[in-house]
Amino acid sequence: MADVDNVVASVRSGLETGFVVNDERVVFEGGDESGFTVIEADVSMAGRPEARESSADVDEASAADEHMPILFAQVKGGMPGVVCVAVRDGKLLLARHWRFATDSYEWEFPRSMGMKGMTAGAVAEEELLRETGLRASSRRILQSVHADSCKLRDSIAVVELAVDGQPVDGGVGASGAGAIDADGGRIPAESRDSRLVWLSEEEIAEMIAAGDIMDCITLAAYLIWRTRRSAE
Repeated sequence: MADVDNVVASVRSGLETGFVVNDERVVFEGGDESGFTVIEADVSMAGRPEARESSADVDEASAADEHMPILFAQVKGGMPGVVCVAVRDGKLLLARHWRFATDSYEWEFPRSMGMKGMTAGAVAEEELLRETGLRASSRRILQSVHADSCKLRDSIAVVELAVDGQPVDGGVGASGAGAIDADGGRIPAESRDSRLVWLSEEEIAEMIAAGDIMDCITLAAYLIWRTRRSAE
């Protein structure tokens, strides 16, 4: 394990990759509240042996000075976001939303982009209350994940939230999501609005096997939660 940790530390620090980021510039900035931004980084391969050995027809100096543009995106200035794994009586809360980017309805754990001046745990509690009307009785951060390490500059904290009581506003969050199914039953197929539902691990496993949960952040968060719970 020590060797693995050392490798990870080296890669993150750039000691092994040889990539050098010379400059970054914003090439697109949206006007929405998410602050969606596309950034172009000027990256060179200086000091990387593989670059100098990549072609017998390229001399050492020119290979070492090779530059390439790398495009990636971020929201809220790269501020860390959260995904909420709300747990009540052994069941987990899923929300169903229409997503324009995928042109589909998606089952997801509630989640939020970061909020300035707030810790990840506080953001998770605020998002849970805003979207569902539920207050968390406790919280803990399980891990952080990257939604797309190739094209997104992001960090998303997976936060487990224990829920004991009922919604403070009758089960309808400020986002307009439909009432929570307190019995944990399935949402009818003809339902096409945003909905909230409590599901058991077995029901979630069935949904994953059927391809009904496609959101990668939700899938990753569920795997992390189950892994941590099994280890305890």
